[in-house]
Amino acid sequence: MATTIAQIGGFELWDILQLAQTSRMSIKLSVESPHGVGAMFFQGGNLVHAETGAAQGDDAVNTILDWREGSVSSSQLPENCPQTVRHTSIVALLMDRARQRDEASRNEPPPRSEPPRSEPPPRSEPPPRAATPPSPPPVPVIEKPQRAAPVTVPPLPPLPVSTPTPAYAAAPNVAARDKELSDMDLKVVKAILEELDDHLMGGLISVDIISKASGMSLAGINSAPKACAMFNRLSEQLHNALTRSEDALAKGINKFIIEGDNGLLIFVIELDDRHRWAILVDGVKAQLGWVFVIIPELQPRLIAALKGR
Repeated sequence: MATTIAQIGGFELWDILQLAQTSRMSIKLSVESPHGVGAMFFQGGNLVHAETGAAQGDDAVNTILDWREGSVSSSQLPENCPQTVRHTSIVALLMDRARQRDEASRNEPPPRSEPPRSEPPPRSEPPPRAATPPSPPPVPVIEKPQRAAPVTVPPLPPLPVSTPTPAYAAAPNVAARDKELSDMDLKVVKAILEELDDHLMGGLISVDIISKASGMSLAGINSAPKACAMFNRLSEQLHNALTRSEDALAKGINKFIIEGDNGLLIFVIELDDRHRWAILVDGVKAQLGWVFVIIPELQPRLIAALKGR
């Protein structure tokens, strides 16, 4: 059964594809758009096949990536998926599309310049007939002008002195991130995340402490910046929906789990008013029961470290 991930208008399709590659997913992403219907197939995070209409492979990939509206859903990767695309890496695909656009712009013929129009030679007029010379015009009487009164120009007011804008005002997210980093005990936070990695024994794909204000990762292992921004936005939308819910039980939820068909587990945990904890786990390598044991054990220590020394 397909699960809708996001609307293309709310997320860039590139972000979803990079998340599939970063998380090493084996998944089918179906894209429905007013322009058409297509699908992209990932095997272990590598793009192996794409199709839309009668097109397959690279032609289908380029067609789908030009769509700017629609929805994306995921489903289980079918067996015996063919290999039809050249670039299995999303980064390599992005660079190839940029190269194609650059070559297309250079191969476009320059606009034709219109040749200047030649003006016809002026026609020669016949000589004027001799006529009686006109009588001389009357001599005008020139009156002596009066002198204008002198004009007094008032002095200009002094120019206001503007206060220079601080350099950090142009990047409020960076300043806010530095403030959050200075407020926490970063050394202890990193030690707790490394302890989580040791406990999962190769089952951890990535882990991040996410700032709710900026969606940026403050500390992590194998951090994926765009995935952090997506998890933060999805969590915020889910939190707002639960807050407006009439069901009192739904308002007390402070964590949620997403399970994919390929065994990928995504945990997003509300730590405090400023931070979220996002964990991507390979459910095949890590025992699910142990994950539910270690997270509650580390969570109080992590919250204390985020409050600072």
